[in-house]
Amino acid sequence: MKKVLAVVLSLILAGAIVYGLPLIRNRTNTVEANIVNETSLVQQEILSYDTKEKTYDKIYDKGKLIGVISDRAYLDSLIADKYKDFEKAFPDTQLGLGNDVYIVSERSYANFANVDDQIMDYLVENDLLGVKTTAVEFSTDEGVYEIIYVRSYDDFAQALEQFYTNFVSDETIAKLVRGEAIESPKELGSVETNVVMHEKISTKEAIVSPTEIFSDKDSIYEFLCYGRNEERVYYTVREGDTLQGVGYYFGDMSPRQLVMLNPDVLSNENQVITSGMQLNVTYYTSPITIEVTRERLTQQLIVPEVPEYIEDEDLEVGIYEVRVQEESGIRNVLYEEKWINGVLESGEMLSENIIKQSKRGVIAVGTKQVYLVGTGSYIWPVDNPSITCHFGCYFGHTGTDIINVYEKYAPIYAVDSGTVDLTGYRYDMGNFVIINHNNGIRTMYMHLNVPAYVEEGQNVTRGQIIGQMGNTGTSEGVHLHLTFEDHGVRRNACNYLPCSMLY
Repeated sequence: MKKVLAVVLSLILAGAIVYGLPLIRNRTNTVEANIVNETSLVQQEILSYDTKEKTYDKIYDKGKLIGVISDRAYLDSLIADKYKDFEKAFPDTQLGLGNDVYIVSERSYANFANVDDQIMDYLVENDLLGVKTTAVEFSTDEGVYEIIYVRSYDDFAQALEQFYTNFVSDETIAKLVRGEAIESPKELGSVETNVVMHEKISTKEAIVSPTEIFSDKDSIYEFLCYGRNEERVYYTVREGDTLQGVGYYFGDMSPRQLVMLNPDVLSNENQVITSGMQLNVTYYTSPITIEVTRERLTQQLIVPEVPEYIEDEDLEVGIYEVRVQEESGIRNVLYEEKWINGVLESGEMLSENIIKQSKRGVIAVGTKQVYLVGTGSYIWPVDNPSITCHFGCYFGHTGTDIINVYEKYAPIYAVDSGTVDLTGYRYDMGNFVIINHNNGIRTMYMHLNVPAYVEEGQNVTRGQIIGQMGNTGTSEGVHLHLTFEDHGVRRNACNYLPCSMLY
């Protein structure tokens, strides 16, 4: 619970990198070789032959001979002069040969034409010169899988810290760094208990072309969000849009994720977005994996058993009377959640504490009941509910989209007792069930994974499984679209369900 990867400390809190590699690499093997038969990339003639051998410097690019250097000091001076073009963008360093370029010393009797200027032109035109900078390597136990080059180590550390704070608070990072214990939440809500980066990050010196170098913190942060993916999708906000609605239509992203992707225009998840605002809605594909463990304390209703129905001959046919009013109980439940780069991956219940016991109701009916009458007390249609799109979260949305945060294709329950009015499949609703609670309320359950488990005309009791959550019909992801219809008018489900208790 107290552990933080050493890379977080070393990259975010470290001071500076010590450089130690030579700028122009020279493989100094002096060998007997017949270099006159080797074809060079730069056209170069042999002017004559001597009776004595001399040592020459040959310059290569990825194993191919560029040419034979006549004056090593002169070529070095040309490279030094060229650094002036990059000195403003990359101060306090120097220009040298790129990673794939090297020099080999060999002996020959030939006298070669001086093509040092042409060699320099070739190096410039093919982007083979580089500045000394920092290589950042990303690796797993299987080895290095990505390398980037950054102008400033501090820029990388700041970008990484900004990326971390998308998923975990500064306060939690500070506590973990200090080795302080983080207690389970005592009040409703969640606390971050641990942060782990799956990959390893290390740094070393490198000489690379300026075009390969990330020159500022923003470009590094962009890489940490998207890796090498350069495609972006943008959305122009329209009147009436909400963050929840926009995220729902673009990959079922949460408002928190949209804030992460748009730090320049969004500051918090509850921000009101205005018409004309441009939002980046590209789902990020980070090259690193930040795993955050959270403990969440939530309060849940304990639903009483289905009421007991008793016959009373003194009541008229069709009349019912509540003899014992049912009462829902309350329990506090502690979950442990695993989040990967801001996406909830799994949850496990750690403990529960019953605050109030539930009470079963008793209803008297005038005659033998031919259909079930709803109690008027409604339960959530899924366990561990979370609302992904509220009533009216976008124009024309007259239901409430609900998921089980810990189980994708979760069972669906009848929110109250009643009689099945209709089941079937429609192009927009997908597989669906409509239940008449025989008290003026009907509930509709849409996008079921497979046809409903109940049949038309069948009595169902509150909490009975009637189907499985799915993604059929006009749906952008696995969820349940729940609609309440009160005397023929569609209403917000939160008028009937305890939405205020959701975290």
